[in-house]
Amino acid sequence: MHALRAFDAAARHSSFNRAAEELGTHQPSVSRYIAELEHEIGVRLFERSHRAVSLTPAGEVFHRAVAVGLERIAAGARTASSVSEDKRVVVACGPGTSYQFVMPRFQDLRQAIDEDACLRVLTVDPDMLDRLGDDEADLVIAFDETDRAPADWVTVFEEAVTPVCSPGFAATHAHVLARPVAEWSSLPFLRLARSPRGWATWHDWFEAAGYPAPLPRYIGIDDYIYLLEAAVAGQGLALGWRHFIDRYLNAGTLVTVVDDFVEPNRSCFARLTRRGRQRRAARRCLDALGTLTNEAPRA
Repeated sequence: MHALRAFDAAARHSSFNRAAEELGTHQPSVSRYIAELEHEIGVRLFERSHRAVSLTPAGEVFHRAVAVGLERIAAGARTASSVSEDKRVVVACGPGTSYQFVMPRFQDLRQAIDEDACLRVLTVDPDMLDRLGDDEADLVIAFDETDRAPADWVTVFEEAVTPVCSPGFAATHAHVLARPVAEWSSLPFLRLARSPRGWATWHDWFEAAGYPAPLPRYIGIDDYIYLLEAAVAGQGLALGWRHFIDRYLNAGTLVTVVDDFVEPNRSCFARLTRRGRQRRAARRCLDALGTLTNEAPRA
């Protein structure tokens, strides 16, 4: 941000010195920021002379984008500052939960709180959720074993999982998928390289479904969003969570390969932090989460 502000000021004034004066800093600092930007972008932004500087054609293109961006940031800051504290809600959750569950329901959650509410989704590594300070979020969403959940956690939905794959993968490997699960060892199984705490694994699915576990070829992927995209691309079988894969199933980009979801004694929970318990908007958001699991997410 410092570099962008320095670039914008230098472009407007055609001078590093005058940009430094506007920003309350020194000319070498402005020069350093500009040099860093030019290195990052890989193009010269200014033509330099002893008396002045002028934008290159690339610099002119970049400055138009930066000027618009800075104005939008300033407008956003003004809008955010006008929202009362009681209407601000920060929801913390893991990346998969954020992208596959919360964001498709973002507008519905916002309306459940208040049409003028400021709803922010804070994406955090799942293993760090229980380390968040009470002032960092109003509501936390996480998975855990059902019988281990603390008393103040509210069940959003019971975890239910099923194998999914692309229609093309299902057609190509139909002869294998028609066999008992124990004979699926020749198929590639997509799994999270590091399974988030509380999330079911393939072994949990084998056990909960009562299938003898095969010895499959696992392909580890670091992020659940990328894992589902790999499944859509036909790279293997993925474990799909109800409420996370609805959009893919409805669009036909993923299909289930067994008849039912199984529930491996885990749930998605939500809790209010100390700050959240003091905000009516956060309580409305918590109440809405459970309701929205019974509705199809918006496209």
